Amino acid sequence: MVDLNNFSKRVVLKINPYTRRVIWALFIGILSAFIPFSTHLLLLNSIDSVHANKFTQTASAETPAQTRIKSAMWGGPILFHQGSGEPVHLILVEKALQKLYLYRYDGRYQLVKSYTCSTGEKNGTKRQEKDEKTPEGIYFNVKEYRDSKITIFGDRAFGLNYPDVFDDLEGNSGGGIFLHGANRGIKPFKTNGCVILSNDDISDLDNRIQIKSTPVIIGERLPYEFKPATNEMSELIPLFKQAMLPKHYVNLESEFSYITVIGFQDRIVVFSEVLINDSKNLVGFSRLYLSRPADNLLVLLKRKWQEK
Repeated sequence: MVDLNNFSKRVVLKINPYTRRVIWALFIGILSAFIPFSTHLLLLNSIDSVHANKFTQTASAETPAQTRIKSAMWGGPILFHQGSGEPVHLILVEKALQKLYLYRYDGRYQLVKSYTCSTGEKNGTKRQEKDEKTPEGIYFNVKEYRDSKITIFGDRAFGLNYPDVFDDLEGNSGGGIFLHGANRGIKPFKTNGCVILSNDDISDLDNRIQIKSTPVIIGERLPYEFKPATNEMSELIPLFKQAMLPKHYVNLESEFSYITVIGFQDRIVVFSEVLINDSKNLVGFSRLYLSRPADNLLVLLKRKWQEK
């Protein structure tokens, strides 16, 4: 088995983003040709080594239940969800139609409400600072601003975690991407890259859900048929849970409040709130970022862990 840690440190991190993507495409294509056809998990350089053996063992095992995820059209944004019975909410932004959709998922998708929005002046996904494009991918709200005074951002703004792990890998740069209101009427394709709603609409959205904990998927078009999630990911969930814990918490008792897997294009994110049963009863929020360069291959890129 190739030492992916050394490979990524010596090659991937020292070359320009375009060449990096080409090398990874060739490397993964060649590697997958020598592994039995199934869904493979490969560990790159960002997860604790305690998990490496488990994932490389999975890479060589036959798991026919997880063999194919369509690249063009997905059944739905949620690939797997297991929780306490509470529904999952998703914010979906379709740039081509200048629409923001709020969906509720409890085993089936329900469109709660749609809103008119405005996104970047220029077409395409964001690549660099000041290109006036709105990024595309799976994002999370990491900042929250509220002010009773109305500004150009309205009275509230929610900062998205752009650039994320996927953007870093692709060499996308810039920042300051928000979902926010406006102090005047909005017009189609009139932002510098943010997603803007009217003040009334963002207030309505904010009152319906916890925006800060709701994933935001942004695309030119939404590649979903909105069919209920299948069990294709179920056999991988125990491995995901192990990889979601930092090394110093692996031997402690932990409880996952829920675990959700969402997908868009070749990007997959697994996320959960985790209770660590130690003297402090610590609560953390964990995300795994996985790339799907081929239908039968998942590449684990990085874990993000944040303690409350």
